[in-house]
Amino acid sequence: MKTIDIATAHNIVVTQELAGIIQRITAFALDALIIGTYAALIGLIFSSIEAMIYVAIGLVILLYHLIWEIYNNGQSPGKRLMHLRVVSIKGIRPSLQDYLLRWAFRLIDITFSIGTIGILSIVTSSKAQRIGDLLGRTAVINLRSSRQVDLKSLEQLSHQRKEIQYPEVVRYSDTDMLLIKQALQRYQRDQNRANTIFILDLSQKVRTDLSISANSADPLNFLKQILADYIILTR
Repeated sequence: MKTIDIATAHNIVVTQELAGIIQRITAFALDALIIGTYAALIGLIFSSIEAMIYVAIGLVILLYHLIWEIYNNGQSPGKRLMHLRVVSIKGIRPSLQDYLLRWAFRLIDITFSIGTIGILSIVTSSKAQRIGDLLGRTAVINLRSSRQVDLKSLEQLSHQRKEIQYPEVVRYSDTDMLLIKQALQRYQRDQNRANTIFILDLSQKVRTDLSISANSADPLNFLKQILADYIILTR
């Protein structure tokens, strides 16, 4: 199975398994089924207004993947059901331009070539990318595999607390937690000034993301508790 190394914003490299061609075709088929069901319902509701049918169905067919991926963190309903996600190979969330490039080349990759160009590109590319992915510098990863690997790594914590202090932590993903764990390990190996500042900044960012007010826990113990809570709540 192909994998990709993605450097996060904190310069930590995370290895992700790329989605296979069968997984991507299945996700596409699920999305097509959703669109087809929607089109059938629109046809029944507006059976007497032909122009309305063309507009309502045409816009959804045209913008379905673009809108879902932009506003649902790289996942259409089909991708979500298959545990797939569009990510940037640059290590950050894809920009609007990345999504637009990826979407624009669906016409070549999928529509006009009936999917043959997209399939050939995915199979032959080292990062399983179709042309739209190559130009948008994106890739599609398999979240199910990442979850299995990351949780196994996360569960190697030296101690876990039974009491849940921060239930908000479920908003994060396994990859986010793995990043925190790796940051703690790096600090424990070398408690220099740079790593200390990084732990302080990371602790503050987590508090801000999860709307957690400051408490008596020092940043190191706070992050350890965050990890322990996540493991207990998601295992």
